[in-house]
Amino acid sequence: MLKTKRGSLFSQLVLFFCACFYAEISGADPKQAIVGVATNFITTIETLQRDFETRHEGKLIVVGGSTGKLYAQINQGAPIDIFLSADQARPAQLEDDGLAIAGSQFTYAIGRLIAWLPGRSTGPGHFSLSQEETVALLKNSSRIALANADLAPYGLASKQLLQSLGLYEELGPRIVRGENIGQTFSLISSGNAEAGFIALTQALAHPEAVSNDRYWMVDETMHTPIRQDAILLKRAAENPIALAFMQYLRSPAARQIVREAGYAIADYRP
Repeated sequence: MLKTKRGSLFSQLVLFFCACFYAEISGADPKQAIVGVATNFITTIETLQRDFETRHEGKLIVVGGSTGKLYAQINQGAPIDIFLSADQARPAQLEDDGLAIAGSQFTYAIGRLIAWLPGRSTGPGHFSLSQEETVALLKNSSRIALANADLAPYGLASKQLLQSLGLYEELGPRIVRGENIGQTFSLISSGNAEAGFIALTQALAHPEAVSNDRYWMVDETMHTPIRQDAILLKRAAENPIALAFMQYLRSPAARQIVREAGYAIADYRP
């Protein structure tokens, strides 16, 4: 019983501090928009934010987190104007929930998954592994990091990949999970996991961490495509900065930044 009470108290404190944080930034300011961003896209949104703010007289406030946690916070009333998810399902659910503007959802990026095996190379530069080599190394790894499949689409893709390879049950006892892809990166880079699965964009954003390691660019047919969708929340229907940023995400300048960060770009017809 004591454990349950402590857990309940902790959950209440988390919700309290989240409420305080959102209250701090939720003022109805027509010159700012709050963007909830999936963890894997944090580095890229920072570049987009700088570019956007040089083109518009407004400010973006970025709130990062796992897709599942951000979705839950929006449902609980968090004052987020735009949701940049790492999947398609949760933005669609927000529309079904009556919290998002119908027809505003679109794919802003398509993610790539890689297997990262630190300390495996014998010289400078990235070393691409074959599927067979990767499987052999994973089988010899004592701890393998994945993002939480229930919260993070990259975690779901990692789980699906291991299932496709017939390894999920075998490696299950050795799997450690980060809440999101950022925590998963930290588990591997800190040495708390010998191998794991991260986003390609993380490897490109942190060359100092991965430049001497081996990796496998995962075959995209072995998991559900990581189509990352944006959606405009109803609270921002008349927010000029939110509307401008949604339009900016479709622009050639923004799409080039997203592409250079390591994502594929979906076809878009304005």
